Amino acid sequence: MFHLVVYAAAGLVFLAYAAEYVLTLRNHRDEPLRLRSKVPLIGHILGLIRSGPSYHNKLRDATEGGIYTLGIFHFKLYTSVSVRLLPAIQRQSRTLSFLPMLQHVARRWGDASDETNDIFGGPHCASDFSRAMRLSLAPGPHLDEQNERMGNQALFDVHTLMDQVVQQQQRQQKQQQQKQQGGFRIRFLQWARHVVTQASSCGVYGTRHPFLDAEVENAFWQWHAHLSAHISGLNFDVLGEGYAARQKVFDAHTKYCQDMPPDASMLFQERWRVLREAGISETDCIKQQATLPIGMLSNTVPTFYWTVWELFSREETLSQVRDELEQQAVVKLEDGCFALDVAALKAQCPLLLSVFQETQRVRHIHAAIRKVMQDTLLDGKYLLKAGNYLQMPGNAIHSHEKIWGPTASQFDSRRFVDVDKQRGGSDFLAWGAPPHLCPARQFAATEIVILVALLAMRVDLRPASGGTWEKDPALDFNDPITVLNPRKDVELAVVPRPQWAGKWTLRMSQSTVRVPLASG
Repeated sequence: MFHLVVYAAAGLVFLAYAAEYVLTLRNHRDEPLRLRSKVPLIGHILGLIRSGPSYHNKLRDATEGGIYTLGIFHFKLYTSVSVRLLPAIQRQSRTLSFLPMLQHVARRWGDASDETNDIFGGPHCASDFSRAMRLSLAPGPHLDEQNERMGNQALFDVHTLMDQVVQQQQRQQKQQQQKQQGGFRIRFLQWARHVVTQASSCGVYGTRHPFLDAEVENAFWQWHAHLSAHISGLNFDVLGEGYAARQKVFDAHTKYCQDMPPDASMLFQERWRVLREAGISETDCIKQQATLPIGMLSNTVPTFYWTVWELFSREETLSQVRDELEQQAVVKLEDGCFALDVAALKAQCPLLLSVFQETQRVRHIHAAIRKVMQDTLLDGKYLLKAGNYLQMPGNAIHSHEKIWGPTASQFDSRRFVDVDKQRGGSDFLAWGAPPHLCPARQFAATEIVILVALLAMRVDLRPASGGTWEKDPALDFNDPITVLNPRKDVELAVVPRPQWAGKWTLRMSQSTVRVPLASG
């Protein structure tokens, strides 16, 4: 019996290597170099699981061409780690298309019916949908209104946090208790998720949004934990917990859409219009609208989380950012109150913006994906065969010393301030690869810098354990997002800065005053 098992195992190994060899023979001589893995057929998948985004760095350093092929079963995944090739990829945006990804998301996350799936795969729906989102998030009065609702809610949630701190101090004094060591405590990822959910939702849905219900908010994050399982098409959600949570979000959106408030954003209304005009049923429209929070929250939360982490863990940088904010963006009013000038925050606080963008650079792991719609000759010499996929892993580009210099692997708070260190455009992929940059980047960036500025001025944050900030916290590789969440939430102590106690307001700017992002 043992011999049979050994022979069977040996036979499977032989077949796997034989299959790999046969598949390699199918490569055209002009296709990018196919990189062999030690384990046939699935070796590259194992490498990505084991090493995460650094796997692309290892492959990048082992090749010279800037583009290579990864064979995964019978699929080919062309991988470009060359900034030089990005303009060529951009010029081929019709044949190297992002739009099929919208159809895939609509099916897997939005539970699209067969009819809706066919409409998304048609010649117009996905492109019209993408265009509507881009135009409705462009600077203008509609985005001004969205930003104002978002900013006011962000201000409210930080004020609520300060109230909780003061109330705890008053209770302890009344009961003559010793003050809790280190101050009021929050689970920071949990708090970040809540404050971003509420602020973003106020901006996009209006003040009567679905996530005012804590059960719906919690259901979204439960669903979020299963997004990778759902997008894969494999039934990893065996207990159906993710689908049950998603249904709660669907139900909340059904209720919202039946009585859509007048302050719903142009973004929400335009998405609805395009879907309905395309012939998609109201039921499926609601489901597709319920996927909006994935794009709205999934990356904003961890980017905000790590920006705060990187800033508050560097005392000298934090002090400099506070000085910058006090001099440029904070207005002391006669009645002892304070106002945060958002226009000045965007345009006159380069160090804060640099910390934010450097956080994106070192934390970004996403690979921009394009489907090869027809045989395409890239840069006049690399043949990409139709039906396969092209990816551009941001981490491999953001950590490349030829682009970012010898300190590419280090966090440099001033990297985007110092002219000789600055990079941008195709060197910086935190918001995607042109021409498919995230349409909400100005909205999300404005939200993050408002929240970070308010925290920097009003509180001290430190690990509640009393120790130092952990340098490299373990990451959760399960989420299909551009910036990974921490594997474990961290408890932080919140200590008010008494000189900045008082009422705060926002002086909102017009959206034509843009955050000067490196990506444009």
